[in-house]
Amino acid sequence: MVMDSTLISALLVLLLGLIAFVLFTWSNTRGAREHTENILQQQRLVRTSPDAHRLSQAMHLLRPSVRLGFDYLIKQEDGKLPYIAEWDTGGSMPTQAELDDALKKVAAIDCTGYAAMRRSEYPGIEEQLDAAFKARHGDTAEQDALDNRIQQTKEKYPKSDDAL
Repeated sequence: MVMDSTLISALLVLLLGLIAFVLFTWSNTRGAREHTENILQQQRLVRTSPDAHRLSQAMHLLRPSVRLGFDYLIKQEDGKLPYIAEWDTGGSMPTQAELDDALKKVAAIDCTGYAAMRRSEYPGIEEQLDAAFKARHGDTAEQDALDNRIQQTKEKYPKSDDAL
C-alpha cells in the first residue's frame, strides 16, 4: 500500500505538533522545578538567618501582597547583611530609607506581644456564636458589626510571614 502525499503531510504535521508539545511541557517543567528550588532556598535562608527573616518581615509590612521567592529574592553573602537581589513584580521596589524604617518597626515588635494585641481586639467566641445564631434567624446586624470589627483587626495587625 502506497501512502499519498496528503497522508504523509498530515503525519508530519502531527509529529511536529507532538514534538512541540513535548518540548513545551519539558520547558515548563524545568522552569517550575527551578522556581520551586528558588522558593525553598529563600525559605531556608529566612529560617536560618535572623537578619534575612527581619528583612522579609519588613518587606511584608511595606508590600503585603509581594511574596518572597515569587516576587523578590533575598541574598546574603558571608558576613554581610541580606539584601533584595531580584525584584520581579510590577510595583516599585522599596527604597533603602523605607526598608530601614520598616526594619526598625520589625525590631520593635515583640512577636508574642503583637499576637496578644491582635488576639485581644477580636470579639470573643461567645459573642461571635451569638451573632451567628441571630444571623441564621434573620437578624444580621450584629454579625455584620462583628465582621467589620474582625476585618479592622486584621488590617490593623496583619499576620507576618513567620510561617516561612
